[in-house]
Amino acid sequence: MKQKIGIIISMFPELHETFIVRELDALDRHQLDFEIYSLQYPRDPVTIEAAKRLMNNKTHYSPLLGLPQISAFLSSFIRHPIKMLTMIGQLTLAGLHRPKELLKSYAILPITFHFGKIMKEKGIQHVHGHWANVPTTACWMLAQVEGFTWSAAIHGEDIFSKNKLLEKKLSDAKFTVVCTGFFCNHLKDKMNHSHPVDIHLNYHGLDPKVWERIESSPPYQIKDQGQKTLLTIGRLVSTKGHDDLLRASQQLIDKGADIKVRLIGSGPEEESLKALANDLGIAERVEFLGMMAFEDVMTEIQSADTFVLACRMIPGAPPDGIPNVLAEAMAFGIPVISTNVSAIPELITDEEEGLLVPSNDPDSLANAIGRIIEDAHFAKQLSDNAQNKVAEMFDQHKNINELLDYFEHYVGEVRPKSQAAIKTSASSSA
Repeated sequence: MKQKIGIIISMFPELHETFIVRELDALDRHQLDFEIYSLQYPRDPVTIEAAKRLMNNKTHYSPLLGLPQISAFLSSFIRHPIKMLTMIGQLTLAGLHRPKELLKSYAILPITFHFGKIMKEKGIQHVHGHWANVPTTACWMLAQVEGFTWSAAIHGEDIFSKNKLLEKKLSDAKFTVVCTGFFCNHLKDKMNHSHPVDIHLNYHGLDPKVWERIESSPPYQIKDQGQKTLLTIGRLVSTKGHDDLLRASQQLIDKGADIKVRLIGSGPEEESLKALANDLGIAERVEFLGMMAFEDVMTEIQSADTFVLACRMIPGAPPDGIPNVLAEAMAFGIPVISTNVSAIPELITDEEEGLLVPSNDPDSLANAIGRIIEDAHFAKQLSDNAQNKVAEMFDQHKNINELLDYFEHYVGEVRPKSQAAIKTSASSSA
């Protein structure tokens, strides 16, 4: 019997989580039977067509608190008082060292059991939570009290500091998928997981629009004359290292390099970065473009000469995994430069698919940029290798089928019989 999956997300869609939209859209196209349960209403205007379709056709929204939510919680409490009290006790003990997260967990109790009631009415027995925080807590609650099985998709947030509740939750999950090897190995080795064999690496796929644009565009040509454009994309926050890019650019400009910097993104450090560009005397060479539609972002990538993202790790701040923008630039054939932190070395081998430098090191970053903009042959060699790496690593069809395999192994049949027959036939002939 084909299984139906309930997918719990903090907010769907979330502007900076387009990779989740892509994954869910791909699962829909592969005919996984699922419904989305969003713990919050979207806060930003939704412009992505796939997100709009999933919102209208598959997503449930609800206030955190109201009569239906309180009624569902009390109903579960009355039917399973021991299980409910035990769950709340375990939640409290495991979460005391993280009081803010514990308060959020208490706050979602009514909506969680309200969604659980809806899921049961729809025949859903397995729930899948995105991110390490509140959504997986909701899944765990439903499993402890209402008997759902559950799984987790971890994208890196809040897994590097001590988190007893996360350790408890993931040990109780049927399986966990993680979007980078760096995060996956950390969960297996550092989280006191009771069954690490059930933690699996599953890369995301690139937006199909990237491949469509590449197929409809002439091959990218690296120019060796004229002004060079350095492009970076990312929230204007400390972990992105935009300040290091500005300092490295100033070094190159002072040495006579004809470059300009274009920065796509918004965030709390916008004014301080503009002030830094002014203090460095390069404000006329730096353009802050703000947020842009994805079609326009792709146009900017195709117009760039080099893509630079100087990520850094900051204690207490969620680290970058594999930034999608790096992979997208590589797919378009743009030479890339980044730092050797987090999961970025999984994507880029230094001097093979791009250049990697230490974080917090504008001097090394300037040297790397100089090599790329001065040596077109070397830049072309890197970009060719990068395109091949990305095509293999972020093959969405392959990665989605891998995710479906995990669901079938741990949950039961989730593919239509026609797809399952094709897959079995292909496996037999291999």
